[in-house]
Amino acid sequence: MAKRIWVTADTHFGHTEAIGLFARPVAINDVGSMDELLLDRINSRVNRRDHLLHLGDFTGPRIWKGEEGEASMQYANNLRKRIVCETIEIVRGNHDPSRKRLKKIFDDAHEILSFKGWSGGQERVVCCHYPMRTWQGIFDGAMHLYGHTHGAFESIGRSTDVGVDCWEYGPVLLDDVLARIAEQPAPKRADIPPRRQAMQNPKIASIIL
Repeated sequence: MAKRIWVTADTHFGHTEAIGLFARPVAINDVGSMDELLLDRINSRVNRRDHLLHLGDFTGPRIWKGEEGEASMQYANNLRKRIVCETIEIVRGNHDPSRKRLKKIFDDAHEILSFKGWSGGQERVVCCHYPMRTWQGIFDGAMHLYGHTHGAFESIGRSTDVGVDCWEYGPVLLDDVLARIAEQPAPKRADIPPRRQAMQNPKIASIIL
């Protein structure tokens, strides 16, 4: 079977408050059931030889320093071992530890991941935990995948939230989500309105000009 690439974000494993905050379909305070649901959704879609991109917040808020930090690392590592997919890359979210620590659990870790070309086209794809208003190659058709907002923000142009709360609590095929947002037209430089924020210091403006 050919390797497939999947993308997800915002699992928030171990985060009891996530159940109520994001209306997850388990009983309030039953974080164990939430974790099992999320693991099942991943393992039922992603095969062992596939590639999974996780765009941050693998676990919910935790302490990542000292003895508690070591316990958090062990907790996250145990969860990762239960995911059948052999290759997982992560883009660091606000609840994740440092990239150095993430690389002890996952195959690679990034602050932002940008790559060009996918099986359905040659457009650049920019992955970040946070939604951007603009991104590399936006006027050349580049697409942007993000998490963090749990579906609360409306997607802009060729971008979308790939968090579990937007995709039936599991990952989505990268090609499928890119094909969907590729149908949106790329913005053109000519469509950008004139500067809306006035220069605060005329002397700075004269230097720039």
